[in-house]
Amino acid sequence: MSTVFQARGGQLPPEATSFVGRRRMSAEVKKRLSRSRLVTLTGPPGVGKTRLALHVARGVRRAFPDGVWLVELAQLQDSAMLVSAVTAALEVPDLSAGEPLTALVEFLADKRLLIVLDNCEHVLGAAGSVVSALLGSARGVRVAFPSF
Repeated sequence: MSTVFQARGGQLPPEATSFVGRRRMSAEVKKRLSRSRLVTLTGPPGVGKTRLALHVARGVRRAFPDGVWLVELAQLQDSAMLVSAVTAALEVPDLSAGEPLTALVEFLADKRLLIVLDNCEHVLGAAGSVVSALLGSARGVRVAFPSF
C-alpha cells in the first residue's frame, strides 16, 4: 500500500518525482480554482492532466480546511456505485440512513474542500449527476476534473 498524504483532512498520493515545468499551467489552474467551483483539465491520455491536478491540489490545500481529496474511479465497474466510491474516498462516516447522494450532499453542505475526480469517463453520466448535486448544494466544495 502506498503512502498517502493526510493533513487537515484529505488525502493525496505523494509525488513520486519532482514536478518540473508547467509553472504557467499550474498558475492558470490555481487561478481558475479560485474563481470557479468546477475546473476541467482536458487533453489526450498520457499528457499529465491528473499529475497537474494533483500538483495544484497540493499547492492550494491551505485554502481548503476540510482537505483536498483524490477520488480515483478507474476501477469502478458500476456507475450505480459512484456515490459509494466518492463517500469512501472522502472518508465520510456511515450514511446508511436515507438516499446516499442526499446524505453525501448534506454531510458536505458546510465543508470547504477540493475533490480531484479522476478517471471517471466511463461513468460520466453518473459523475455529472454527483458533481451537479454537490456543486448545487455544498457551496464550499470545488471539483478538479482531469478528462480527455
